[in-house]
Amino acid sequence: MATVRFSEQLKDNIYNNAKAMFTENIDKAKADVPAHWADKMYQCFFPAEIIAKFKALPDYAMEKKESIDFGGFANAPQDVVFQTAEYSTRAYECDDVRLQFSTAQPWPKDFVESITGFKSEWRSSKADYTDARWDWLKPEFKEYKRKIFEQESKQEKFLEGVKAIINTYSTLAPALKAWPALWDLIPDEAKERHKKIVEKKKAEVTDIGADLDGMTAAVTFNKLTK
Repeated sequence: MATVRFSEQLKDNIYNNAKAMFTENIDKAKADVPAHWADKMYQCFFPAEIIAKFKALPDYAMEKKESIDFGGFANAPQDVVFQTAEYSTRAYECDDVRLQFSTAQPWPKDFVESITGFKSEWRSSKADYTDARWDWLKPEFKEYKRKIFEQESKQEKFLEGVKAIINTYSTLAPALKAWPALWDLIPDEAKERHKKIVEKKKAEVTDIGADLDGMTAAVTFNKLTK
């Protein structure tokens, strides 16, 4: 019997389509960074008198930076997490996000972690959780991360449900019967194959060894001549 089976490729396509449903909201949550973070962090990096000396120098003397990357905290407690049955994430870590200064700021050639309380590397840039300068940032960052977690956990819960469907059934038809909304996650090529099979089944009539066309004609003729 013709049928559309759940190949690994089809499963991957369905999974990726399901995942993409939440991408926009997750990206929005990640981009929703408080506007004051960059400027306030800069003021924590350097004392006010040092910043004044930076700005007193001619423009060619120092690099100017318009933004910094920030990936959460180093030396943060590892047991502080946001968690659901499907997903968990540490509250003080995130992928690097770019923070924009309100105006370009003078930037020293050597950025020393022991002085600034901030580790700036190409791989990741983190504030030192144990440094009191960042006490104001910890609750704000935790709330920022909570909003990201809300969106990511919705995605994970949905993906677990999708995986349950596509791993329970070996073919597409019974999976669609169990959860019709699966149709919206299926790639077009698989949809077309499924449609052809359904149409073929509808067109198939069991051969009972009778002249059905002739019988229909006889019934019609009888109705017309009575």
